[in-house]
Amino acid sequence: MTGIRADANSIIASGHVMRCITIARQIVALGKSVTFFVADNESLSLVNEFGADISNMEIVVLGSDWQDLEGEIPLLKKELSERRIKTLLVDSYKVTKNYFRELSKVCEVAYMDDLGEEAYPVDVLINYSGYYDMIGYEKLYEGVKNREGNPVKMLLGLMYAPLREQFYGAALSREQVSKDSGSYEAVSGSREKESRGGASHNLNILLTAGGADMHGMLIGVLDELEKRGIVTDTKSAVTVHVVIGSLVRNADEIRTFADKHSRVYIHEKVKNMAELMRSCDLAIAAAGTMLTECAAILLPVIFYQVADNQKYNVKFWQRCGGMVFAGDVSSGKDRERQMVISNVCDKIRDIDSDSTILDTMKRALSGITDGRGAKRIATALLGNTHAQETVFK
Repeated sequence: MTGIRADANSIIASGHVMRCITIARQIVALGKSVTFFVADNESLSLVNEFGADISNMEIVVLGSDWQDLEGEIPLLKKELSERRIKTLLVDSYKVTKNYFRELSKVCEVAYMDDLGEEAYPVDVLINYSGYYDMIGYEKLYEGVKNREGNPVKMLLGLMYAPLREQFYGAALSREQVSKDSGSYEAVSGSREKESRGGASHNLNILLTAGGADMHGMLIGVLDELEKRGIVTDTKSAVTVHVVIGSLVRNADEIRTFADKHSRVYIHEKVKNMAELMRSCDLAIAAAGTMLTECAAILLPVIFYQVADNQKYNVKFWQRCGGMVFAGDVSSGKDRERQMVISNVCDKIRDIDSDSTILDTMKRALSGITDGRGAKRIATALLGNTHAQETVFK
């Protein structure tokens, strides 16, 4: 049996859990079962929300502190042993070398690494980013051995990007997009959204900020679009689709904004994000996994940095040509946040005035990733000897 250890909450958002659930689906699809270990009930509720349809997955609440993984070692080792876990995938920034050493006494351990800050004594290390070469894993892991004394297996690069099948499966019909997008009609009663007749072209923008939006970027961008008349000008051809994650604290404020603007739509509990994205021309997003999702379906992005650990991700996507960087809000300073919001809206204006910009950006995204990394990771975790890998000696 395969185990997964990850958490999600209002502080770390849902990214770790989301990608692990995607991998769990592929493990189950390959005929195996999964046990998902979480620290607390907050993580439990999110795993249940996103993975409720996975038939062969058990969830175990450890009752531990997600910020102190060392404190859960005795209990987790006991659970791993009793459930006969062969391989455990760990996805957390709170890991330590001792944590991995202790868990390795019970089973093989794989680690989902984004930062490359330290070499850990694991059996498999995964970094599915486009920037893995900037980290220098070969030098970092020189001489590091796994539990059997062999070199650590590396699954590196965008070929391992664990995207949901919707990002590489067949596109749905427009009717199914509407049904699955989780759309919330932001106008009371039966009043329809105003038409944009007479516009030379329509620009549909997807505005998202992950599960939590800790920096208030959703309402910040909306307020600036209103200030500039982009969502109020009757001659404007811009429509904004706002995705509100389950951990967004000011969701009511965003809904109220949408109630007042006929070209702003709210989407919540989105079942098929890929199809909603395919219905848009441009995305506004943070520099997380969603950038890889956008690349997979050739959706140009204006993106911003929300954490220090995204620095390599920012560098990679800046140079790819299909995405535009608007700035860094990770400091939490309002002045910097406002500057990034202004940059986002400036770039929207540029793109709206010149449709050829989007065509150029789409071409630049072609071929970056096929999105099928979750199956490759699942295959490797299950010990398939045909899994592609890099081994540094």
